Amino acid sequence: MRFPRARRITQRRDFQRVRRKGHSYRGRHMILGVLADESIRSLRVGYITTKRLGNAVTRVGVRRRLRGILQRHGAGVKPGHWLVMVAFTSSANATSAELESDWVKLAQRAQLLEMPDETSTRVQA
Repeated sequence: MRFPRARRITQRRDFQRVRRKGHSYRGRHMILGVLADESIRSLRVGYITTKRLGNAVTRVGVRRRLRGILQRHGAGVKPGHWLVMVAFTSSANATSAELESDWVKLAQRAQLLEMPDETSTRVQA
Protein backbone atom coordinates (compact mmCIF):
# COMPACT_ATOMS: atom_id res chain seq x y z
CA MET A 1 0.00 0.00 0.00
CA ARG A 2 1.59 3.26 -1.16
CA PHE A 3 0.91 6.57 0.53
CA PRO A 4 0.79 9.56 -1.80
CA ARG A 5 1.63 12.99 -0.43
CA ALA A 6 -2.06 13.74 0.19
CA ARG A 7 -2.20 10.85 2.70
CA ARG A 8 0.88 11.95 4.67
CA ILE A 9 0.80 14.20 7.69
CA THR A 10 3.33 16.96 7.03
CA GLN A 11 1.94 20.07 8.71
CA ARG A 12 2.82 20.92 12.31
CA ARG A 13 -0.81 21.75 13.10
CA ASP A 14 -1.88 18.26 11.99
CA PHE A 15 0.74 16.60 14.21
CA GLN A 16 -0.48 18.74 17.11
CA ARG A 17 -4.10 17.86 16.33
CA VAL A 18 -3.31 14.15 16.67
CA ARG A 19 -1.46 14.80 19.91
CA ARG A 20 -4.19 16.97 21.45
CA LYS A 21 -7.34 15.22 20.29
CA GLY A 22 -6.11 11.66 19.80
CA HIS A 23 -4.79 8.87 21.99
CA SER A 24 -1.20 7.72 22.43
CA TYR A 25 0.00 4.16 22.88
CA ARG A 26 3.53 3.64 24.10
CA GLY A 27 5.49 0.65 22.93
CA ARG A 28 9.02 -0.57 23.31
CA HIS A 29 10.41 1.21 20.24
CA MET A 30 7.80 3.84 19.40
CA ILE A 31 4.74 5.81 20.40
CA LEU A 32 1.69 5.42 18.19
CA GLY A 33 -0.58 8.45 18.17
CA VAL A 34 -4.07 7.76 16.84
CA LEU A 35 -6.83 10.19 15.94
CA ALA A 36 -10.15 8.64 14.92
CA ASP A 37 -12.71 10.97 13.40
CA GLU A 38 -15.89 10.24 11.45
CA SER A 39 -15.22 13.18 9.12
CA ILE A 40 -11.86 11.72 8.12
CA ARG A 41 -12.30 9.39 5.17
CA SER A 42 -8.83 8.07 4.53
CA LEU A 43 -5.82 6.93 6.50
CA ARG A 44 -3.16 9.62 6.97
CA VAL A 45 0.27 8.89 8.44
CA GLY A 46 3.13 10.95 9.87
CA TYR A 47 6.55 9.93 11.17
CA ILE A 48 8.69 11.67 13.78
CA THR A 49 12.37 10.75 13.90
CA THR A 50 14.38 13.24 15.95
CA LYS A 51 18.11 13.87 15.93
CA ARG A 52 18.37 11.80 19.12
CA LEU A 53 18.13 8.70 16.91
CA GLY A 54 21.40 9.49 15.21
CA ASN A 55 22.59 11.02 11.98
CA ALA A 56 20.47 11.55 8.87
CA VAL A 57 21.26 8.11 7.47
CA THR A 58 20.00 6.45 10.65
CA ARG A 59 16.83 8.55 10.78
CA VAL A 60 15.98 7.86 7.15
CA GLY A 61 16.57 4.13 7.72
CA VAL A 62 14.15 4.10 10.64
CA ARG A 63 11.52 5.98 8.61
CA ARG A 64 11.91 3.51 5.74
CA ARG A 65 11.39 0.56 8.04
CA LEU A 66 8.31 2.21 9.58
CA ARG A 67 6.89 2.93 6.11
CA GLY A 68 7.54 -0.68 5.14
CA ILE A 69 5.57 -1.88 8.15
CA LEU A 70 2.65 0.32 7.20
CA GLN A 71 2.81 -0.84 3.59
CA ARG A 72 2.42 -4.43 4.78
CA HIS A 73 -0.32 -3.75 7.35
CA GLY A 74 -1.93 -0.55 6.07
CA ALA A 75 -4.66 -2.33 4.13
CA GLY A 76 -5.90 -3.87 7.39
CA VAL A 77 -6.20 -0.54 9.22
CA LYS A 78 -9.73 0.75 9.67
CA PRO A 79 -10.39 3.84 7.53
CA GLY A 80 -10.88 7.23 9.11
CA HIS A 81 -7.71 7.43 11.22
CA TRP A 82 -4.67 9.63 11.41
CA LEU A 83 -1.54 7.92 12.72
CA VAL A 84 1.67 9.47 14.03
CA MET A 85 4.61 7.22 14.78
CA VAL A 86 7.30 8.64 17.06
CA ALA A 87 10.47 6.56 17.03
CA PHE A 88 12.50 6.05 20.21
CA THR A 89 16.28 5.84 20.20
CA SER A 90 16.00 2.06 20.64
CA SER A 91 14.37 1.83 17.20
CA ALA A 92 17.66 2.75 15.54
CA ASN A 93 19.20 -0.53 16.76
CA ALA A 94 16.05 -2.65 16.57
CA THR A 95 15.52 -5.13 13.78
CA SER A 96 12.66 -4.74 11.32
CA ALA A 97 10.94 -7.73 12.91
CA GLU A 98 11.12 -6.13 16.36
CA LEU A 99 9.69 -2.86 15.03
CA GLU A 100 6.92 -4.70 13.21
CA SER A 101 6.03 -6.74 16.29
CA ASP A 102 5.90 -3.57 18.38
CA TRP A 103 3.69 -1.81 15.79
CA VAL A 104 1.25 -4.72 15.57
CA LYS A 105 0.89 -4.84 19.36
CA LEU A 106 0.22 -1.09 19.48
CA ALA A 107 -2.27 -1.29 16.61
CA GLN A 108 -4.14 -4.08 18.36
CA ARG A 109 -4.26 -2.09 21.61
CA ALA A 110 -5.58 0.91 19.67
CA GLN A 111 -8.11 -1.38 17.93
CA LEU A 112 -6.92 -0.17 14.53
CA LEU A 113 -6.82 -3.46 12.69
CA GLU A 114 -9.95 -4.78 11.06
CA MET A 115 -10.77 -8.32 12.04
CA PRO A 116 -11.21 -10.68 9.09
CA ASP A 117 -14.77 -11.68 8.37
CA GLU A 118 -15.39 -15.15 9.82
CA THR A 119 -17.70 -16.13 6.97
CA SER A 120 -15.01 -15.42 4.36
CA THR A 121 -12.46 -17.62 6.13
CA ARG A 122 -14.83 -20.56 6.46
CA VAL A 123 -14.30 -23.36 3.96
CA GLN A 124 -17.33 -24.08 1.82
CA ALA A 125 -18.35 -27.77 1.64
